[in-house]
Amino acid sequence: MGEVQEEQRRVLIITALALEARAVQSHLRHLRVPSFRADSHYEIGEFQDASGSCQVILKESGARNKVCSSVTALAIRETRPHLTMLIGIAGSLRDVVPGDVVVPELVYDYESGKADDQLLPRPRTYRPDSGLLDQARTIARSERWLKRLPALPRRRPAVVCKPLAAGDLLMQSRQAEAYRFICTYYSDTVAIAMEDAGFLEAAYQTRTPAIVVRGISDQLDDKSERDAQGYQQLAAAHAAAFAFELLAQWLASSRQPASESPSAGPGPATATELVSCSPSLATFLQQLPDYEQLLREAIHILSTFRVIYKDQCRQYYQQLQKLDTHLKQALMDPPADLALRLRLDNLSRAIKQLQQAVEHLRHCCPPNSSRQEQRAYQEALEQTLQALKETLGCIERLYESLNKRPP
Repeated sequence: MGEVQEEQRRVLIITALALEARAVQSHLRHLRVPSFRADSHYEIGEFQDASGSCQVILKESGARNKVCSSVTALAIRETRPHLTMLIGIAGSLRDVVPGDVVVPELVYDYESGKADDQLLPRPRTYRPDSGLLDQARTIARSERWLKRLPALPRRRPAVVCKPLAAGDLLMQSRQAEAYRFICTYYSDTVAIAMEDAGFLEAAYQTRTPAIVVRGISDQLDDKSERDAQGYQQLAAAHAAAFAFELLAQWLASSRQPASESPSAGPGPATATELVSCSPSLATFLQQLPDYEQLLREAIHILSTFRVIYKDQCRQYYQQLQKLDTHLKQALMDPPADLALRLRLDNLSRAIKQLQQAVEHLRHCCPPNSSRQEQRAYQEALEQTLQALKETLGCIERLYESLNKRPP
């Protein structure tokens, strides 16, 4: 039975460029072109490793976020993969050089914003599957993925799991206004590409585990020279080698019996496992992981960005209102478990305090140059961060209560 399941595993790999697709093809065998629909074109091959084998469906999407998003969403619907990857090349902003590999822990859509006298960022962020990212971090600490390269490079390439910015601009200079914009508002970004936000958006909407692997091909100012020297092909080869090592580790972990697999925590499934759980509470618990992710991203943005704008605060406040409404609906039919009820009440109070902190921050931002306003802004920012952490603490304690409940 285990072998049949392995043969049925499907992985969708998206590339934007033909040279990236060729790097992926070098790791596959038995390539063929099936026909899903008259207007759908895929290549299907087999990846085989000591850890198992899987069917790999390769699709070249073309450049830009919106194009990649629509192509990926359609491909997921047609092929129903267990996992999807975006493999390709990227430009370096800092900390990485040509030949290095970036597995983004966070992707910024840096073109998301409000056009006023200047572009005011309204950050949209996307994250890969957490399990795949953990596996990527483990592989990054070793050099076994280098064995998948046709030849070992003179310099051992680094692998980093740091943020990447994605937008529709083909950036070729560090003098570009967009470069300065990214360095100002997305200062922790190490690389830039054009499809990642759209790809992860499609994966999120279709609830498909996804991850991005990028090889660095240039440092923007030297793009023409690096391209002529073949660094695009080198970067694509490094990205593909790392991605297929990650795929091999994924296959190995997926072969483990369920009893050997690490616990995924309470998550959305917990609600359906509660015996005396009301429908409204079950719905709330299923939605809670998405809100938890939103709160964690808010902490990252508030801790990283130099300036927070009113529109960002307004968006957070609206999301908190939805969270508060769902929790109130759940508390209309309270659980019989008093400990669980207490956790829910504590979370309700924490959300209200967070709403007040966000609203106060909105009135204080963006600050002008006066010391008084700068001080008020910093105090409001710190209060909001503290309220975010307290709310997340309440969520974690709620999960603990759920895990301790008797069946």
